Amino acid sequence: MAKQLLTTFILLIATICLNAQEKIRVACVGNSITYGALHADRNLTSPPAVATREASKKIPQISGQNNCGRSGATTVDFLPALNRDFRRVEKAIADFKSQEGGENATFVFSIMLGTNDSASTGPTGAPVSNEDYKKNLLTIVARCRELCPGAIFVLQRPVWYSPNTYNGARYLVAGLNRVTDYVNILVELANENKDIFLGDCDSYDLMKLEYKKYMFAEPGNAGTFYLHPNEAGAAKMGKNWAKAIVAAIKSSAR
Repeated sequence: MAKQLLTTFILLIATICLNAQEKIRVACVGNSITYGALHADRNLTSPPAVATREASKKIPQISGQNNCGRSGATTVDFLPALNRDFRRVEKAIADFKSQEGGENATFVFSIMLGTNDSASTGPTGAPVSNEDYKKNLLTIVARCRELCPGAIFVLQRPVWYSPNTYNGARYLVAGLNRVTDYVNILVELANENKDIFLGDCDSYDLMKLEYKKYMFAEPGNAGTFYLHPNEAGAAKMGKNWAKAIVAAIKSSAR
């Protein structure tokens, strides 16, 4: 009974803290999967779009999201010093802060990078070692902290892809092994930083077990491969992202 009362009290305090927060903005950093590649209407069906809709049902202070994903992007492409894809993040922050009430908003950065990092050839910097993957993510997070004090970071695990994936970039078995191993880095980052949270890991297994149902079949240099979640897969993934985002916000409010 005492444990139940304590849990209720903690949730009440978290709710009060959240109510005091005027706005929460979600900025999603990623590659083609985040972008919603191959979707008929990515603005409605991409993982960020679904995640934000679902998360706002639990936390009404969430005022929407910015999809900063770009097809082919790696953690290297998003390094602030290179002035490439991180410009998308800077623009999202600036645009929202220029709106009424946006200046004091809390930003939640949902980050899912690693798919293209894991390739053997093709994307910028690939293949990216575990050490550099961690260093790059920390560099991205550090700059976001500077731009948005009090920000929350949710690291979503890159999802499974078929071991024969080979389009403009060569992934294959070696790439799948790398992307599978990246989760250990995400766990380390979450354990070592109080503002970084481990996000969705369930979608990896879902795509691996039911790839024909939840991923697009794409022609490639090594046969038909599965890399991008379809609309149904993105809906599942988005809901998983939402759970992680809500949990991170509530944990930060305690």
